[in-house]
Amino acid sequence: MISDFFRYTLLLYLILYFFPASQLIAEEESNGDSNIDELMQGFDDSEDSTNQESLDELLEGFEEPLQTSVTTSAPIVQRNWDLVTLISLSSSYNYQHQAPASGEADYRGLSRFKVKLQPELRYKFSNKWDSVISANGFYDFAYTINGRDQYSSETLDTYESELEFREAYIRGTVTSNLDIKVGRQIVVWGKSDSIRVVDVLNPLDFREPGLVDIEDLRLPVTMFKADYYFNQWNLSAIAIPEIRFNKMPAYGSDFYVGNGKPPTEKVPNDLENFEYALALEGIFSGWDLSFYFAHYYDDQAHMILNSSNNPIRQEHSELNLLGAATNIAFGDWLLKIESAFINGLEFASTDTRFSRADILLGVDYAGFTDTTLTIEAVNRSLLNYEDVLSTSIDRTKENEGQIALRYSGNFMHDKVKLVGLIAILGTDFDAGAYYRGSIEYEIMNATSITFGGIAYQSGDNYLLKNIAQNDRLFFDIRYSF
Repeated sequence: MISDFFRYTLLLYLILYFFPASQLIAEEESNGDSNIDELMQGFDDSEDSTNQESLDELLEGFEEPLQTSVTTSAPIVQRNWDLVTLISLSSSYNYQHQAPASGEADYRGLSRFKVKLQPELRYKFSNKWDSVISANGFYDFAYTINGRDQYSSETLDTYESELEFREAYIRGTVTSNLDIKVGRQIVVWGKSDSIRVVDVLNPLDFREPGLVDIEDLRLPVTMFKADYYFNQWNLSAIAIPEIRFNKMPAYGSDFYVGNGKPPTEKVPNDLENFEYALALEGIFSGWDLSFYFAHYYDDQAHMILNSSNNPIRQEHSELNLLGAATNIAFGDWLLKIESAFINGLEFASTDTRFSRADILLGVDYAGFTDTTLTIEAVNRSLLNYEDVLSTSIDRTKENEGQIALRYSGNFMHDKVKLVGLIAILGTDFDAGAYYRGSIEYEIMNATSITFGGIAYQSGDNYLLKNIAQNDRLFFDIRYSF
């Protein structure tokens, strides 16, 4: 399926790209011939002597006979569409795994050999309206190479192949102060680069946690978004009819942390339980300020237990968020602050609904040439904490924290990019951590290669628990046309 998808996309791209241009060129040449005939009218043998004498005067000094020619520049083809396709090959090698127990999959060595195709078509209806439609398809040959029989069906369904629409929307200007955008899209809230506080509208892809930055993890959802602009402010109203949650590690994969298959997940009906949000954002000289409200479902499910305290299903809490964020620039420094109050949180061990206060502080320093250093820290506090949460299946503490240290540097006229990230979870640094480094080199225009590695440290956090053996090296090559 993936190979057919790629072949038909490439064929469509070539037809759309070359046919309109050749058609316009032919029309231009035809019009040019007509214009020549009109210009040459009156220069035939039946002209009177007066016109002939005038012509002779104009031709004085030319030894060679006149050769009629028309020089035309290449026609400018104005397309109202643009098709860009990204092709990538990504691979990873797990160098830390131990030999598996009998009946378990062997995750040593090659763990990914994925070919991905991402076409994106942009169409412009007018100066005020345009649209975008993009798709994502991949096939990972690592499972065929290693032997598909050793993997669980859930692992193959989640990691071996995928074909889906990504962003697909129409946007436009209704009045000088009002824009609308309808369709699958990504809306980023907040100022942080590595930690989420108020950025709650789009779920994330956690199937391989830590391997890429948050900006590459967000999953688009269908939204109706209206933006009203006045003075230095932008007021956004958002309705989200599509309920979509995080993509989590599949049962049987090397990132799955449970002891058995996860219980059935209860997903709210889209039409009956749509989400909605408001944002007010202002940009001023040297600083900005934003306020947020959202009514949404928790992207991470909690367990529902039976009388024997065994999980029987997963459910998603209905939450409300009030938040604010600001950036303040001074010299080479950028101060980032985010805060959020969230209520409606639910856990497996109690019927109580909890509220939580999150606060994030971050600093960017760009005083070095082509280099940015970032440190961000967050603390999340449950306001009506109960001790049972720490001893039950929830394993939730009253205060949970995270620190992210990031280095980003560009060299050789931006052809080389170095990135280093350290993420440590837990107020006592006991919830796990991961360390990632990569170097990206732009070989030529639209072609780049990336090489890097990631190391995990196990901890109490459910995503990072028992995955210390997942350290791996990775290599990617990308080409867009």
